[in-house]
Amino acid sequence: MRKEWYPISLINKLGDKPKRFFVLGEAIVVYKGKPGWIAQKDSCPHRNYPLSQGKIVNGQLRCSYHGWQFNSEGFVTKLPGLKKQYKGKTCMLSTFGTFEHDGLLWVCLEGDLPFHQQSKPLPNGKIFSYGTTIIGNTADILENFLDPMHTSFLHDGLIRSSGKPRKTTAEIRGIHNGVEVKYTEESHQSGIIGSLFGRFITHSYGRLSKGNIIDLEFHSKKGIEMTNRFIVVPAKTGENYFFSQITASNRWLPARLKVSVLGPFFLLALRQDKKAIKAIYDNGPFFEDPKLQSTYLDIMRPYIDLIIAGKELQVNNKNVELYI
Repeated sequence: MRKEWYPISLINKLGDKPKRFFVLGEAIVVYKGKPGWIAQKDSCPHRNYPLSQGKIVNGQLRCSYHGWQFNSEGFVTKLPGLKKQYKGKTCMLSTFGTFEHDGLLWVCLEGDLPFHQQSKPLPNGKIFSYGTTIIGNTADILENFLDPMHTSFLHDGLIRSSGKPRKTTAEIRGIHNGVEVKYTEESHQSGIIGSLFGRFITHSYGRLSKGNIIDLEFHSKKGIEMTNRFIVVPAKTGENYFFSQITASNRWLPARLKVSVLGPFFLLALRQDKKAIKAIYDNGPFFEDPKLQSTYLDIMRPYIDLIIAGKELQVNNKNVELYI
């Protein structure tokens, strides 16, 4: 997983001061240096003081404890207190790869790997980006946003209604670097969001790609109407960065109007999801081996577990009938 690129922040949320983030349990410090955004180990090699509490001096990171200063490659450039000026020939600070893409700052813990994104590019017209933190297991978060079955109950009346299940065909197939499911419903969704937007939708896709990237695509007879990309980044135990990027077409209504109308409902559903995922996580310590039961309706979980374990995906292409 260290060889994957992960977003850690919206670019517009980064300021002039060093800031601490976590990726796969490792603390990193991010700041704007002379070459651009720099990500380094958030630990001064002198006494393990967090460099995120330091200062930026002439584009370099200075520790606020003893004043050791580091350049963008991790070399010590100043070591105060010496009789002679320090010449900075020693690299003491691990430096990671960074890349700006789609309004996000991406980081790779293997610093020499070129930027790559496992999923296909977003359609033109990205108009809404949102970031938050979700408490829970990474696998549970990925499954939640790929699972249609919970939407009739956790989001009853918002996305779907529990009293009006619709026959749906799910076509499962393997794709490059992931798996996708095409959902075709007999009629549009019955909740508020479905009533506002879903009557134009003929089918949708739920796609999972390596790097914990989820793409939800909603299609009408005229093409893609809206996409919602979710990226889940394991920060540290029980804590994950979560990013959502929404694009919409200008058909039927202007794209920005669609997002402004649906945005509050999306945030409401997200709060419900976050609360449910945290409840599962908080319940974990009371049941060391809960012996969870799954059915064929839990379409994506086996593939999620394989991706998180870093194992090869073997997808059995098939069709499943659901009522949601």
